[in-house]
Amino acid sequence: MENLLLTSSPAVDTLTANVLRLPVPPSRGNFYELGASKTAAGKIRLDATWFTRRIDDFADDDLLLNTGVSFPISFRRARISGTELRLDVPHWNAFSGSIGYAFMRGVGELPITGGLLLGDEAAALLTSTDQFPITQDQRHTVRGRVVYRVTPAAWIAMAGSYGSGLPVEFEGDRDEAIAQYGERIVDRVDFDAGRVRPAWSLDASGSVALVRRAARALRVQVDARNITNRLNVINFAGVFSGTALGPPRSVAVRVRVDF
Repeated sequence: MENLLLTSSPAVDTLTANVLRLPVPPSRGNFYELGASKTAAGKIRLDATWFTRRIDDFADDDLLLNTGVSFPISFRRARISGTELRLDVPHWNAFSGSIGYAFMRGVGELPITGGLLLGDEAAALLTSTDQFPITQDQRHTVRGRVVYRVTPAAWIAMAGSYGSGLPVEFEGDRDEAIAQYGERIVDRVDFDAGRVRPAWSLDASGSVALVRRAARALRVQVDARNITNRLNVINFAGVFSGTALGPPRSVAVRVRVDF
């Protein structure tokens, strides 16, 4: 993991008087998974999976002062369980596509058993026995994509995603959050529920083969991401995850030549 050796180095003890450094132990756990798959009419396939995981010395990463620099960290224990459903339509006339739904719940348990922490909260994290939702604890996630083949040489596609929101660990009030992060970002946080508000995005793609010959081909593809230009907050002020925003609207054009 990134900065694992630095986290374990005694030299970082000289950075500040409020430094907590513990060697990061390896994670050990038991994973259980049960799945089933069913096809119908030769065109539809439904997959269902249930899973549960129990992990000791659960590994995560801690961002340095809400920057892009991360350090590995571990907690006493974590329990993760959930269910995944996926419906695939590989080919139905000119259409194909898939849609998936996932429900997941993850709970971590303190104290910290390894990592590098700077600040006044270090001692409290070392002795606390509290439970908390882990940074990946998004209860509901939906993703889907549909493709329509207009001609043998051209196709168009639409894709969408939805996430019910990750947990928030901000300890201040709304006014303090606005002063630090701005009102647009804070409006995407539900402080009463303790979670980021749901995020969703729509994407579109299209491709056409301008030249198709035996040994030569010229294909152009256009991809548009987040076409509504929605501001999606992924993480907000997390102690171990910082603040992250979804990408704004973007368009990419790709040209492929085969010869």
